[in-house]
Amino acid sequence: MVTALSFTGTCIPRPNDATRPPRPLRHAMLAGTALLAVPLLAMSTTAHADVTLHEQNGVTLEGGFTAGIGAVAVTNANLGAGVVTPDGKVQKDRNWAEGYIAPSLKLTYATESAGTLYGGVRAVSGGTVGDGDAGGFTQGRQGRTDLDTLYVGWKSGDLLSSLGKDAVDLSYGRQNFVIGDGFIIGDGTLDSRRQGTYWLGPRRGWNTGTAVAKFDIAPVHADLFRLKSDKNSNTDVIYGGNLEWRFGAEGKSSVGASYMRIDESKLATRKGMDIYNLRALGITIPSVPGLTLSAEYVKQHNSRAGAALDASAWYGEAGYSFADVAWTPRASYRYSQFSGDNPGTVKSEAFDPLHMGFPRWGSWLQGEINGQYFPTSNSNVKVHNVQFAVQPAETVTLSALLYDFRFDRKPAGVTSGHVGNEINLVVDWAATPNLLVSGVAGRFFAGDGGKQFLGGNKDSTVFAAMATLTY
Repeated sequence: MVTALSFTGTCIPRPNDATRPPRPLRHAMLAGTALLAVPLLAMSTTAHADVTLHEQNGVTLEGGFTAGIGAVAVTNANLGAGVVTPDGKVQKDRNWAEGYIAPSLKLTYATESAGTLYGGVRAVSGGTVGDGDAGGFTQGRQGRTDLDTLYVGWKSGDLLSSLGKDAVDLSYGRQNFVIGDGFIIGDGTLDSRRQGTYWLGPRRGWNTGTAVAKFDIAPVHADLFRLKSDKNSNTDVIYGGNLEWRFGAEGKSSVGASYMRIDESKLATRKGMDIYNLRALGITIPSVPGLTLSAEYVKQHNSRAGAALDASAWYGEAGYSFADVAWTPRASYRYSQFSGDNPGTVKSEAFDPLHMGFPRWGSWLQGEINGQYFPTSNSNVKVHNVQFAVQPAETVTLSALLYDFRFDRKPAGVTSGHVGNEINLVVDWAATPNLLVSGVAGRFFAGDGGKQFLGGNKDSTVFAAMATLTY
């Protein structure tokens, strides 16, 4: 049983490994297809190639740099129940700021007939000042400098020309790895505690000991992997495989399946867990231009004594883009359901959200308040999500995200299934080709179930702004 995700009572949530939701991976490249992906967010990471520092005799050295700052204000944290500080006080409002810098280097050596050797390193220095975040996962005056990625690898180049260029890619070390849309595997590092920067989340690499083998024989893509998450993410060691058939424009549509097993974990309920995943992402219909469909299903099973688990989650999503209308409006609807525990059985039915990624506003960080700070984040919850976006100028995108949250199973002592509703209003402005400025305002309207579960009786609000510089 995933104890803190089974919702057995009402309390003021406190930070610990089990209750902490995955942190927001705000500016990661999407390894899949977003139905309502905000173009400016994508541009902030994909439009900037690293700067070439040296290139000679097949050797190329590239450098990159990212810096970010953000400020957040939350009123009535946990619906007014507040956050317990390390000295035992309760803060109902939390105001804090975060910042980081992240330089990176990549080195490649293209041989004449034996493929390409490569390696890379990315360091992050960041921290939090002020009260600390509204979930209590970081406090003010916390920060650290450490490595996010440090890896080596080899690509086959034209060595296996009958299979295609770079048909085989082998890598080892701290590195990024995402499956599909990041529904269960996306982020290997949880920025929290002494690292600070919980909201900006600049770290995302899987830890030392990670090994990935990628195979691309168009239109088939396959991965074999051993992943290891950081200590704030329970030091999970995950073995698995992934198989995809990619098609459509630039291979953005895909049908895939994956299997993985958690071999080791600091969280006892995860050790021995088998995970099965089926998905169809970015499916288009030629007769309905602008329409995109996606769906995904995950089954979790564990038969280990004392950790019996039988849980599941799924979602279905439809998005439509009005390409010929002024401001290019886009709209989408998604329903997602994450199983909750049945107290009448010996095993647990509570879905474990694992290592979800958050490549854009409104992906698997479901609500800037609920998804960030509440324990009702992608377990024991049913979510209706509607998103709208318009682009009044080439460099500006305005988005509205609406959520309805309801328990899958009402926790003990809770008589209402309605957790609450949330609205987020977002503006993204590409001030320059290298600078993205974003702001978000949100309000969580508490339902009776949410009030009973969290122990508060007020609506929560959030105001936040950030700027990201990328080279």
